[in-house]
Order: sequence, then structure tokens, then C-alpha cells
Amino acid sequence: MRKTLTALATTVVFLLGVGVIVLASASAVRAQGLYGDPHFFVKRQLIWLGLAVGLVFAVSRFDYHWWREIPEFTVGFYVLVLIALALVFVPGIGVKVNGSYRWLKFGPIRVQPSEFAKLLAVIAMGGWFDRIGWRAKQFWKGAVWPGIGLAAVAALIIIESDFGATLVVMFVGGTLMFVSGTRLWYLLAFGVAALGPAAAMIAANPNRMERLLAWWAKRSGGTTTSPAAYHVEQALVAFKNGGPWGVGFNQSIQKYNYLPEAHTDFIFAIGGEEFGFSFSIIILLAFMVILVCGMLISMRAPDRLGRLLAFGMTLLLVFQAVFNIGVVTDCLPTKGLALPFISYGGTNLVAALFAVGTLFNVGRHIDVFDERMHTQVVKNAAIQV
Repeated sequence: MRKTLTALATTVVFLLGVGVIVLASASAVRAQGLYGDPHFFVKRQLIWLGLAVGLVFAVSRFDYHWWREIPEFTVGFYVLVLIALALVFVPGIGVKVNGSYRWLKFGPIRVQPSEFAKLLAVIAMGGWFDRIGWRAKQFWKGAVWPGIGLAAVAALIIIESDFGATLVVMFVGGTLMFVSGTRLWYLLAFGVAALGPAAAMIAANPNRMERLLAWWAKRSGGTTTSPAAYHVEQALVAFKNGGPWGVGFNQSIQKYNYLPEAHTDFIFAIGGEEFGFSFSIIILLAFMVILVCGMLISMRAPDRLGRLLAFGMTLLLVFQAVFNIGVVTDCLPTKGLALPFISYGGTNLVAALFAVGTLFNVGRHIDVFDERMHTQVVKNAAIQV
């Protein structure tokens, strides 16, 4: 397990380093225009990174069994996240950005509660299904109650107009319900029931609907002149400019206000432009390593709670990465989701490293469990002799 944890740590450190390098270039033009300092976003990201690294060590030492043995921890976390999600609508505390209420402002610090809601989906589902055990197959305990808990969180997020975070919460939470033993028939029934409200929410938002129609027009073999396709078109131009090996560090053309959100949701395209197709492949391989390491930790976890937490945190990281890359490469409809470890954003970085810390926590308990088992085997052998 130590080799697995070493590979995981090395990969995460690599992605964090790449993220700082690409962010330094991708954000320079925007930072200069807004704040007169081309390194503004990098400096803030490094501050958040310092805090997040400290959090990794704390979470890796925190006994994850407390989520089960002290239910007040899970309930308290759930309540705090719900309160935070509701506070974004309070004037003076919540901040409206690009038409969405997603942020809480505390002086110069902005926090995005939906990032913690993603972690909550893993922790709450893992703790609940660990406690109910075989009763996960029951309708009320295995489907209705966890479904209501998940829906309450998702409802607050979608009211903020954050469809991407809602998708992550529902996908990760629903998948954890399935692997924990909830009958597939129940999940399918809930999914069908949610299609109507989800479609209504999409149709009620002109921007979201326009993006979906623009993406579908391309899939149907046609073309589109919709402004909603502008982000993706500029991202594809960046990849074409980069070619196999890229135009070189800090030589991106698209970052000069051609590609919106170049330092956040579409930073992968800037990396592809400056470092080429090889950059894209290396990033994909890095997240593949995280997937493999996370699944190994989950499979070898000493108990059900450890397996669920490790599986959920791995799924959370990899799903967001796959979705972000899918959007930037025009494989999926445009929707704002950060690329873990690389995109600018303090709360997202903290949440991603919290997930990594949880994986290390479970992995550390695997080593302790293996040592105990080895000691017990040696004692039994000595007794038999």
C-alpha cells in the first residue's frame, strides 16, 4: 500500500506543479487588466495551496471512523453545508457572479459552498450506508431517506444556478448509493422522476438551453453560429495552435481575451496550446493514475466505511476531471466545472486536497490493519509451535 500512496502523492504533487505553471501563463493577461498585477491569481492560488496542504496532513491523520462513531460530526457537517448554501442568497454575505449566487464573501476571501457539498455527498452517503449495512436494499432506508438528503443539497445548489455542481453531487451520491446496495430499480425510478424538473430548469435558463442546442447542432452534423458555442470554438483553436508540442510557455494567443475563463474552466485548453498534445495526454494519464490508486485503496480498505469513502473521493476527483476535459474538447455540452488541482479557485483546491487527504487516511489504516494481521499470524504460528 505504501507504493500506492507514494504513486498517488507523486501524481498529485505533479498536477499541482503543472497547475501553478499553466495558471501563471493563463491568468497573466486577465490579472494585469483587472488588478495591474500579472501574478495576482497565482499569488492567491499559492496562498490557498499552502492552506490546503496543511489540510491534507490534518485530514490524513483524522480517524475517518469518527464519521461513523460520532454521528454528530456527519450531521453537523450536513447542517453547516446547508446553511452555507442558503447564505449565498443573503445580501452582504452572498455574492452574485455572472448571474449566479455561488459565493460567500468574508472580506477579501470568497468561498464556494457547493465545493463542500460535493465532499458532503461522499461523507454522508458513506456514513449512512455503513451504519445501515444490509438494510441498504430496503426501500425507505436504502433509497428514500438518503435520496431526500441528497435532493435537499442538490436543490439548494441548482437554485444558485450551478447545474455543474448539482450534476456532480447527484452523480457521485447516486453512484455511492448503487455500490452500497440500493436497488437499481429504485435509482432508475428516482432518475426518471427527476428528469422533468431537470428539463424544466434547463429550459427556464436561456443561456443553458442555448449552449445545449449549440452543442447538439454540431452532434447532428450541422453548424452553429450561436454565441453559446464561442467558448468551445476558441478552446479548439487553442488546441490547433498547440499542435503536438505546443507554442511554448507563456506564448499562448488565446489567453489574450479570445478564450473566456482561460484560467478557470478552460485552463486545459491553454495548457494544450502552450505545451501541445503531449500535455493533454500526460494530464489524462495522471488522472488515470489517481483512479487506479484510489480504487486500490478502496478495494483494500479494512472496513465498509473506508471502502465507500475511498471510492467516493476517487470518483469525485476523476469525474470532475473527465467532465471538464470533455467540455473543453467539445465532447460534452458547455458547463462550468473546474479541473481539479489545475484550475484557479481556492475552494475547489481545498476540496480536492481534502479528498486526497481522505484517501491517505484510509490508506494509512490499511497499513495499520496489515501490520496487526501480520502480528496476529506470527503469534498464532508461535502458539501452534
